Amino acid sequence: MLAVNSLPFDSDLHLFEIKWDGYRGLLYLDGNTALRSRNLLDLTGKFPELGHLHQKVARKPAILDGEIVVFEKGKPSFARLQARGRLNNPQRISRVSVESPAVYVAFDVLYADGKNVMEHPLRERKTLLAEMVNPGAEIIVPDFILQNGRSFYDACVSRGLEGVVAKKLDSVYLPGRRSIYWQKFRHTLEAELVICGYQTGASGRSLGSLVLGGYRKGKLIYQGKVGTGFSTTEAAALLEGLRKIETPVATLEIPLPEKKRTHWVRPLLVCSIDYLTTTREGYLRHPVYRGIRWDKTPEECPAVP
Repeated sequence: MLAVNSLPFDSDLHLFEIKWDGYRGLLYLDGNTALRSRNLLDLTGKFPELGHLHQKVARKPAILDGEIVVFEKGKPSFARLQARGRLNNPQRISRVSVESPAVYVAFDVLYADGKNVMEHPLRERKTLLAEMVNPGAEIIVPDFILQNGRSFYDACVSRGLEGVVAKKLDSVYLPGRRSIYWQKFRHTLEAELVICGYQTGASGRSLGSLVLGGYRKGKLIYQGKVGTGFSTTEAAALLEGLRKIETPVATLEIPLPEKKRTHWVRPLLVCSIDYLTTTREGYLRHPVYRGIRWDKTPEECPAVP
């Protein structure tokens, strides 16, 4: 079940909990533990420290929904988590699982005692979840608050957290669907960056994404791509304009897999981007295109730290 975007609000009909900056994961528990991603990829081997969570949960067979999080200085660190997710060597995975251990943040229950509880209202599922889980270093059940969504969001943002999710107390669980029953309040940042190239969509005829850069010490630095936020009409207009300023010369250095797909353009246009944070490599996370900034010159666009 997935959340829709929303502005913060107060409500007697919802609970409010922290939006954790991690990997979404389903926890399958019986005589052992299996951890799977939202698209059912097996993550168990990536996080061996979470391989015994069936010993921490009662009323099995059970399936829990939650987030895999790596903490740094008391806050979720997506960069640390991402670094762990890229590892494939078992010895390195084992070592890093001690150095940067993951925690499973359980926020919902889908099956208990082998029975489907997704039709139960959320308030009942939360009570059941708290009864099932014996929290510890590897698994926690996060607290939530009622009514005061706005002030809770402000408090989370002030502490550098990603945001808040509002969940309707009487809602059922809808697997694989994005629903208004869950609404996320996300704290985003804004940057003005230079359009350095573009990639087409699968058909090759439409705009897929913009390649972005910012200046650092007089040199354009790759900041990632943005492929959401523009309408069909705006995407077509952008593509038409960008084709007029194409150049065979690479504008900046980008990862090798991206080079083959990129059409370079002269770095003349500036666009406004909303984003959540940056990766360790300096790329924008969850960027959204907001529009062309005709009032800005490329030289006025520093790379995001």
